[in-house]
Amino acid sequence: MNGGQDVRCLARVGLVGLTVLMVPGLSACGGQGEVVQSGDVSVLVSERADGGMAAQGGGTLEVVGGCLGAGGSVIVWPHGTQVVQDQPLTIRIPSVGTYRLGDEVLVAGGFALEHSSRKVEAGDFLAGGVTVPAECAEHDIFLAN
Repeated sequence: MNGGQDVRCLARVGLVGLTVLMVPGLSACGGQGEVVQSGDVSVLVSERADGGMAAQGGGTLEVVGGCLGAGGSVIVWPHGTQVVQDQPLTIRIPSVGTYRLGDEVLVAGGFALEHSSRKVEAGDFLAGGVTVPAECAEHDIFLAN
């Protein structure tokens, strides 16, 4: 064990809660996730993960609460996802493909936050090593891997 780093890691795992319990292979203390800005849209990219949930999520690529999402949910995109063009907003998802707003996209993963299944306090939300801004966290959050 390395003292303080393990304590910070355990605290972060506690914040993610149910998501980490459902995703034992997720590397919660590896590289950090990031928020990539493309104009007024935040593209949420997760930290590196060794595994994850295997449900399919997605739909039409769209802006949800100011963040890039699909099918009405905010998506925390897999590590390595890149914005390749701002107009129209286009992303490249590793091992999946390149998509722009309006395209249909499917990714593997699972819900880190579903408002219908529990009461959620307003505010930022931690998912996949990235802080989802409060305005985006008002919507369901799908953690892709």
